[in-house]
Amino acid sequence: MPQEQRTWTERWLRWCAKEFGPATPRREIALPGFVPADFTGTQEQAELLVRRVGAVMGADVSGISVLLVESPEKVQDRKHQVGEYRKTLDRTVIELDRRVAARPNSFAALVAHELAHARLIGEGRVARLGISHAEEERLTDLVTVYLGMGVLSANAADDYAKAAGYSVMPVGELTDRMLTGRRDQPLHRMGYLSPVEYGYALACWSTMRDETDPPWARHLKASVRDALMRGLAYRAAPRQAGAG
Repeated sequence: MPQEQRTWTERWLRWCAKEFGPATPRREIALPGFVPADFTGTQEQAELLVRRVGAVMGADVSGISVLLVESPEKVQDRKHQVGEYRKTLDRTVIELDRRVAARPNSFAALVAHELAHARLIGEGRVARLGISHAEEERLTDLVTVYLGMGVLSANAADDYAKAAGYSVMPVGELTDRMLTGRRDQPLHRMGYLSPVEYGYALACWSTMRDETDPPWARHLKASVRDALMRGLAYRAAPRQAGAG
């Protein structure tokens, strides 16, 4: 992974530590199985899941309305949004595409992305940063890592396929090609960080938690786990060299 991206990840994770408090092993991590086995995406189940993800991420969801929407069977617009966070004068809404519920863990990752917006936008953090929309979206994904939803977010980024018949895009203006980097990408990315970028972010987060061999690594998809292990080795190398 380019050094520039490593530096970006490390800088913003340090910012997360200042904003959200230290990363400690005691903080809950959402792993596969976090979503109940009988989850089908009903309104009640979605609201319960939002509350549960909110508890992991430290987000106050009491004033957030959950709106489930049905995406069309065939989507021509490659920027189709499956999630949106919006705040109006009288209420805050997160909009979630019901069809994503067919993959419950990915649905939880979608909820995490929108609640990361709540922590960044709803709590007034983004307004102080002066960053671009694209960087804000990448930071939003990174916040899901820092606040305990990174395993599910990374796995969703790895394996969400286009075969579902619609384009899986978080809210924003980035096109499919801008996100994937190629026209013939067989798998679709849910979010703005790649599996490799998620892997390095998880490696940084793991070292912040003083975990050199994180037990939750076995729950990661192979590509993310490989990036995590390479990231841990990269971060350990300077200390090993200095110790010698």
